[in-house]
Amino acid sequence: MSKITLPNMLAFERKFETSDALMFSGGWSDKEKPNTIEQAVEKDKGEKEDAVIWQPIKIIPRLNRSTQSAHGINDANKIKPNPVAASNDDANLPSEHDTLKVSFTLRIIGNLGLPFSCNQPDFETAITQKVNEFKQSAMIDELAKRYAYNIANGRFLWRNRVGAEEITIVVNIKGQDNALTFNAYDYSLNNFEHNNGDLQILSEAIKRGLIEDDNYVLISVDAFVKLGNGQHVFPSQEMNMNEKRKVLFKIKDQAAMHNVKIGNALRTVDNWYSDDAEFPIAAEPYGAVTQRGQAYRKSKNDLYSLMVDWVNDKDIEPEQQAYVVSNLIRGGVFSKGGS
Repeated sequence: MSKITLPNMLAFERKFETSDALMFSGGWSDKEKPNTIEQAVEKDKGEKEDAVIWQPIKIIPRLNRSTQSAHGINDANKIKPNPVAASNDDANLPSEHDTLKVSFTLRIIGNLGLPFSCNQPDFETAITQKVNEFKQSAMIDELAKRYAYNIANGRFLWRNRVGAEEITIVVNIKGQDNALTFNAYDYSLNNFEHNNGDLQILSEAIKRGLIEDDNYVLISVDAFVKLGNGQHVFPSQEMNMNEKRKVLFKIKDQAAMHNVKIGNALRTVDNWYSDDAEFPIAAEPYGAVTQRGQAYRKSKNDLYSLMVDWVNDKDIEPEQQAYVVSNLIRGGVFSKGGS
């Protein structure tokens, strides 16, 4: 039998469709209340109107005079103010609110393993078969748990998680009556060891979405982060080409976080890149972590090497199979490159 090679046309559609996350402000004691509630209006007894409990956080401009801080300026200029005023977007909780609320939805789509496009039938047949076998193994449970873990620990909050007094994550799964509630600090950012009944329920829902072929699972997530009155919050930052000013992401003037940033946090499941890995990284073809300027899977254990070995029936450890599958869940174009 001839060796199966990587196709020069190969793509997989992502299986986690994450919405952008909207940011609200409110009080910690109101975290069990919806965004708006109906209340009586005092001036007209008997009439009712909606009272806003969780208010959209607005992006505001901030114009500051800054000092000279660039490397290499001469001594005479070091004491002078920066001639270019620092004009940046900013976002804060109001002075009367101590809690940030971050809300998004996640849709998990099945038919995992089948390429979206592939011009090599033998590869398509082989990878689909391998992934179908993986979906019947214990490692699909471990992979689903890791995705659930990254919801429970609030990894998707990024800088908004740092130094928070308390963090509560509330998850609603479509079709289930009871919400799941997690104390984010019970779940480490560096391992996936903790477990309980609610985490198992969430893991099973994610697994169900991944292994079914003609259905989907919809999950709503609300994170409540007690930061302190008036504290700084961190929406996503927009790419602002050829401009120095910082531009923050907003939806209809409301502070928000990019769906890509949420998705990157959820797929931070790979601590199989090294036997002595100290922390998990996001599932990426070469294990790239831009914040650290490193690629943790440069050769031999990268996606392409492992995927070709797997479809050719080489002995691939279950953990490395899970890494390959996590990249297929991520989605992307994985075609063979030119010479």
